[in-house]
Amino acid sequence: MIKAYSRINLQVGKITQQIRHELEMVPSWPFIKDVVRLIWEYKWYSLAIFIVTIFQEFAALWPVSLLGQFIDRLETGDMGNIVWLFMASSVFYPGLLRANVMLRHKMFYETDRQKLVELVLKASAKGDSSSPEAAGAAYTRAANAVSGITNAAYHILGSFTPVVIKIIIVSGSLLGYNRTLGLAYLGSLLVPTVMTIVFNKRLRVVLDSQYSVISETSGAAIKTISEKDNLAVKSRFQEIMRSRKEILINLVFKNQYYTYAREAALVGSQFLVVFMALAMREQISMTVGDFAKIIGYMAQVAAAFIGAASTLDAIISYSRAYHIYVKAGGD
Repeated sequence: MIKAYSRINLQVGKITQQIRHELEMVPSWPFIKDVVRLIWEYKWYSLAIFIVTIFQEFAALWPVSLLGQFIDRLETGDMGNIVWLFMASSVFYPGLLRANVMLRHKMFYETDRQKLVELVLKASAKGDSSSPEAAGAAYTRAANAVSGITNAAYHILGSFTPVVIKIIIVSGSLLGYNRTLGLAYLGSLLVPTVMTIVFNKRLRVVLDSQYSVISETSGAAIKTISEKDNLAVKSRFQEIMRSRKEILINLVFKNQYYTYAREAALVGSQFLVVFMALAMREQISMTVGDFAKIIGYMAQVAAAFIGAASTLDAIISYSRAYHIYVKAGGD
């Protein structure tokens, strides 16, 4: 029995070691690890934000549900207290949203201060950035790295939870009307999701170039100011600035092309579900109020999905900033 238990432990240990080795081969692993560590370090803030966000999203969908009931009751004239509930829910949601924003920013500024002090002191202790140019570049890399992990923690807690909750509620409602409709709705989100993953992979090289040239810019600018008679330094600074301009323009153009393609795919897939619901209207006995509710739900999901996808784009960008920091000797 003891031998069998030891053998199982040995196998588990090997599997764990293999998984750890595979993760360490992923370029973004140091970034992911530090983001998770930061969230865990502030776990009570994180838990509070998570709980408030869940209530916030139910509160966001409540007025839409009441609107559907309001429309259906117009035909009978029996309004009851639906109007008062509609007004109260519409006022309650923004208040909860503002409270969540304050809570998330409280955590963000706490983590931003802590991590920036930590990385700057770590760079100082290394003592390998003695020149103003090297010190300026090191500080910019550290600041970008801190911005990356703190912003990622901020958005993971507040931007991904809403879209997941909304998708669960909306797909549940559509499945309640018709299984095919609900599954079609879930399937409609796959195309923009895959597009987001593919587009971010294509942007990684450009993002690496962006953060590399940004760190070089600050160092070169400091040296240009401090060595006013050094023509070689001035020439190098101008060359870096030209490269920076081209990289940033290229990044903006590609990002906008990809973002529009994703948004168009999302809107098209959402309307496809609406057309399906219209074709099945009599079969699934949907009222006018039901349509208003479902379309309102889907509009909220579309907005949340676009927001979450943009947040993922930003997090990928942050991870590349952290990658440049680690590549330059940060750890």
